[in-house]
Amino acid sequence: MAEYATSTVITEIIRNPKSLLCTASGSSPLPLYERLAREAQENSQLFRETRVIPLDEWLGLPGEEGSCHAYLKKHILTPLKISRDRFYGFNPTAENLEKECEFIKNVLDYKGPIDICILGLGKNGHLGFNEPADVLHPHCHIMDLDSDTQQHLMVADIPSKPTRGLTLGMSDILSSKKIVLLVTGSGKEEAKRKLRSAEISTQSPATFLWLHDNVDCLIVD
Repeated sequence: MAEYATSTVITEIIRNPKSLLCTASGSSPLPLYERLAREAQENSQLFRETRVIPLDEWLGLPGEEGSCHAYLKKHILTPLKISRDRFYGFNPTAENLEKECEFIKNVLDYKGPIDICILGLGKNGHLGFNEPADVLHPHCHIMDLDSDTQQHLMVADIPSKPTRGLTLGMSDILSSKKIVLLVTGSGKEEAKRKLRSAEISTQSPATFLWLHDNVDCLIVD
């Protein structure tokens, strides 16, 4: 799965060196990122113009530990040598988080759309921090996190779990030119069943990927 995803991403980067890459955190995309890091070692010029925007970020963490930024710095930004001017990250400590969301929306308005969006599947069917709800948000927003999401491995060692997050919205994701969904890990059987059913529901945000015409859905059962 990771080899296929790597080939897909590299093909797009070669075709468009200035690609805007949206990167999810977590265990599912990690094998892909490790292979991209090896590609960067072999060809130092491959990602010289690549731009990166994160999919989401926790709010309320006591420090960098467990943050999506720390994860991406370790697995994407440093190995691929993404300079600060080519990374459009969230500021989870901003005094006005609504303005921070507006800033990210403006980034996508002027520097987007996303060329390649890397996604994982949550146990409850979420994409990023777009949790199951009666209504889904189109653009970057603050989200109250589901109890399952609060138990994510990224924050497993943090005593006080984050209850909110910043995330790109469903329109931001679905406006991507190419989407790669990577699904691994246990406890996702129901989320995978709903995804495969092709029945689109706000209670399973991942099902909205059926509305996109260029998605690679890679699932390990």
